[in-house]
Amino acid sequence: MRNNKILDNNKKDTGFVKSLARGLSILGSFDASNPIMGITELARMTSLPKSTVYRLIQTLCALRYVIPDDISNKYMLGPKVLDLGFTVLSSLDLKDVAAPYLRMLSKSSGETVNLAILDGWQLVYVERLKTQKIVNINLHIGSRLELYNTSMGRVLAAFQSEDWLSQYLEYLKHIPEARRHCLNGGKIFRGILADVKEKGYAINNEELAPGLRSVAAPVQNRQSKVIGAVNIAVSSSFFSLERLKQELLPPLLETTQAISAALGY
Repeated sequence: MRNNKILDNNKKDTGFVKSLARGLSILGSFDASNPIMGITELARMTSLPKSTVYRLIQTLCALRYVIPDDISNKYMLGPKVLDLGFTVLSSLDLKDVAAPYLRMLSKSSGETVNLAILDGWQLVYVERLKTQKIVNINLHIGSRLELYNTSMGRVLAAFQSEDWLSQYLEYLKHIPEARRHCLNGGKIFRGILADVKEKGYAINNEELAPGLRSVAAPVQNRQSKVIGAVNIAVSSSFFSLERLKQELLPPLLETTQAISAALGY
């Protein structure tokens, strides 16, 4: 009965979705001591009626978060559960590997250095080494930004599949500021991404915030998959686009290549 307290503590919250909480309580019941359980055991663990547990299990099975064990006629966690934490776990590994390289880059350049990963249709900051020189915008580890108007976002988007890109363009239609990128089948944004993929880096020229410029490059793993992006962000009052590319792009590319090599690329 380890999960019923969560339900009790939140049942008065008007935003609380009881059916979702019950489903998560089912998933949370499985652990190393209880890798395989039946309806009766799960009902006891969650303090839920057997009929409710049965319906939840059928839904979780349909979604592949739980799979049946044909031998025991019980259930176990399915491989789809890994998707729930895969992005976070991957980012932690990436952050650990990248950390010393990012510190060296920030120290040598004297500028703000960031590391981000793709999460859905947005990017998430997993590391940020901020200097006092940068434009004062409220960004920190865990901050989320759109992809279309950021240098790291464009890098992360440039190496995705055509199917992903088509779906992303549909998402952009719901962002008023981004709609021009979707015209004519996304011609503008596709052109931006093609340029990023060809050059191996992306530039942001005050498109995220006035006074802010940045240059970003991809980080790849041993499967040659782009799993992150690193950028150097600067004040446009100190760095022209030309100076940004001449002085900061080379060390940035050296850093992302070193991180990629450390990851097995």
